[in-house]
Amino acid sequence: MDGTARAGRGELAVFTWKVLIVAGVAALALFLWRISDALLLIFTGVLFAILLQRLAGLVTRFTGLSQGWGLALVLVLLVALVGGGVWLLGQSVAAQVDQLRDQITNAVKQLPAPVHDQIAEQGKQWPWMSRLQSLATGLAYVVGDAIVVLFAAIYLAASPGVYRRGVVLLVPPRGHDRAREVLDVTGDALWKWLIGQLAAMASVGAMTTLGLWLLGIPAAPALGMVAGLLEFVPLVGPFLAAVPAILIAFAQSPNDALWVAGLYLVIQQVEGNLITPLLQKSVVDLPPVVTIGAIAAGGVLFGLMGMFLATPLAVVALVLVNMLYIEDKLGEERHFPDPDKS
Repeated sequence: MDGTARAGRGELAVFTWKVLIVAGVAALALFLWRISDALLLIFTGVLFAILLQRLAGLVTRFTGLSQGWGLALVLVLLVALVGGGVWLLGQSVAAQVDQLRDQITNAVKQLPAPVHDQIAEQGKQWPWMSRLQSLATGLAYVVGDAIVVLFAAIYLAASPGVYRRGVVLLVPPRGHDRAREVLDVTGDALWKWLIGQLAAMASVGAMTTLGLWLLGIPAAPALGMVAGLLEFVPLVGPFLAAVPAILIAFAQSPNDALWVAGLYLVIQQVEGNLITPLLQKSVVDLPPVVTIGAIAAGGVLFGLMGMFLATPLAVVALVLVNMLYIEDKLGEERHFPDPDKS
């Protein structure tokens, strides 16, 4: 009887431990889900830190400066580039928006009196103050997130060894070497992916600038830079980049707006069907189905931010699966990233 009771208590203890483990895993998953926005911001900072660190390394190699001074020089150049582009685009957009507003006002005045009066009455009833407040709140969140990403990237790029050691210490001592290897391969894979993205962004920016210049659209270089930067955002970025260009073109004439819309459509077809596939042959070769699935899943789970980071997250996931499961558990050779290109 005592043996039966002890066996029963042992089974109860095992069952209790299993329940506690499941509850702990569920609580951890819920906690990670609740802070997913913060984790995505940190991951964005990691991507930007990889970019800053590798660019600073190139500057150090060719100039002989220290890593710290190289990083400072890279930051100054990036701030100057982005700030100059925003200033040029802002000047042009402000002038073209005023012209577009006058054209719309004149067009509305040409409408029949009942229609004109109805549009004017509806315009008076629009809740402008609440719309402005919502816009200001959204802009404040965007600026705040950008500041978090920027400073996280700077600290990570300035002292990558500190944070790398911190991650390695989370692993049992016997796995420290493997953890370092996984981190190195993941960093290299993300850097190669960034190279492909930067090349695609530069190509789109150059083609957009040339096309808009040939069409006679003002601020073509600034609009080209915006198109190149937003190319980083899958699916949504190209459409967002086309909006200011189409508005500026519409301020000149509706025909120009149609030509600009067609230009952006052609450029995206060339980028998606020619440029990106060619670039993928020499960088990280993500299967197209994985990319599409990752973007769809990221959008459903995390919204626009998830779509923005879907592809690099897929790169990290594939590296971990290949190294920790296919290599370590199955004992087979990994296929991603290609060991011959490492």
